[in-house]
Amino acid sequence: MKQPDTAALRERLANYTPEDELEQDKQELEGLLQEVNYQLIELRNLLKEVNALKEELHGIHGSLKHTVQRERTAFNALVAAKDSADNIVNGINRAIVKAEQHTVIRAEIGTDEMEKVHQCTVQHIKAEKELLEKHSVKMAKHLQSNEGIWLSTYWFTFFVIIQFIFCLAVGIWAWLK
Repeated sequence: MKQPDTAALRERLANYTPEDELEQDKQELEGLLQEVNYQLIELRNLLKEVNALKEELHGIHGSLKHTVQRERTAFNALVAAKDSADNIVNGINRAIVKAEQHTVIRAEIGTDEMEKVHQCTVQHIKAEKELLEKHSVKMAKHLQSNEGIWLSTYWFTFFVIIQFIFCLAVGIWAWLK
């Protein structure tokens, strides 16, 4: 283990005076006091900033409360306007329905119009008769020249019975094998 340097300690002890130590302590205390004062100034500045921010937040909070109240008032006004519009629409609908139910339209057809309708009906019937006659002539030509497949009820029944008998015969033959 190394021995401490006692020579430096002896010299310091020889030069020791209580006034020097007191002077050093004063200087240390003054340095600490200045540092504490500087920190106090910084703390005061921080407190001022905090108070300013607090006041600003209170102002914002008040503004938000006022805004919420205005929005609530506007919302209530919109709800009232919607209800009023619904009532107006319902009233208009009831008035339209009532008007439709109680409105009587009187129409009168004169003899001139009746005569025109009768003439149109006669012309339509005449045109239909001509078309029917043309179709009958065309069908008669087809039948005379044996065009197309024309089966009477007798022949149709005959073919159905024959086909059934053949299917039955094929089924029996398949069953027996």
